[in-house]
Amino acid sequence: MTHKALIAGLALLMTGCASKAGAPSGAVNDPFEDVNRAVFDFNEAVDKAVLVHLADGYRSVTNTPIRGGVRNFLINLDQPVVFANTLLQGKFAAALDTVSRFAVNTTVGIGGILDPATPLGVPRHREDFGQTLGLWGVAEGPFLILPLLGPSNLRDLAGAGVDRGLDPLTSARFEGDTGVRVTLGVVGAVSARERLEPQIEMMREQAEPYTALRRNYTQARAAAIRDGQEADDPFANLPDFDDFDFGDED
Repeated sequence: MTHKALIAGLALLMTGCASKAGAPSGAVNDPFEDVNRAVFDFNEAVDKAVLVHLADGYRSVTNTPIRGGVRNFLINLDQPVVFANTLLQGKFAAALDTVSRFAVNTTVGIGGILDPATPLGVPRHREDFGQTLGLWGVAEGPFLILPLLGPSNLRDLAGAGVDRGLDPLTSARFEGDTGVRVTLGVVGAVSARERLEPQIEMMREQAEPYTALRRNYTQARAAAIRDGQEADDPFANLPDFDDFDFGDED
């Protein structure tokens, strides 16, 4: 429990800073842009030299059902974290869905390799502590590019630390536990890289890939916090021009 308390305390400290560092609505909050761009270039170099070849190799030795099974398994492992965040967000129906999915997929779905919960009509929810903080009103803080991990912001970085503490696999102790965690991390990274190939290539085709990545990440995270709902229209409550009296027309 000590390391979880430490992570939680660090998260509160970081997100407190994030609240103060939040940019005005519509502004680009990227005070570390020079550093971020350097890390972005480093990540691109590593991706082109190593990761893309791992993803291509993974694709060549597997087929679509196998890759789907790997992804289902990794998603199922994350359900305890999703469940905790649905509770923290007060989404009790979503929490029930998540427990149901985990129970069905872990048993009938052979440890989550299969996904029988979806045909049964049990929806999948995607919640993390970064979203939880956003729902609680914590500002995103400055945009960040993390080495090898990619785009984030101060709020999501803090949230990732809490999610790690919430993950039962983090505190589980068994023979070979470190090797299992490392293997899952590598497999998850390669699986994600293979799956995101079209989006990555589309980003690289943009006139300014860094700006495109920053915009897409920021918008996607904002949409996730709103559960996909449209953002409020800032002009929705303005009076109609017909309500103003501009005087007699000539």
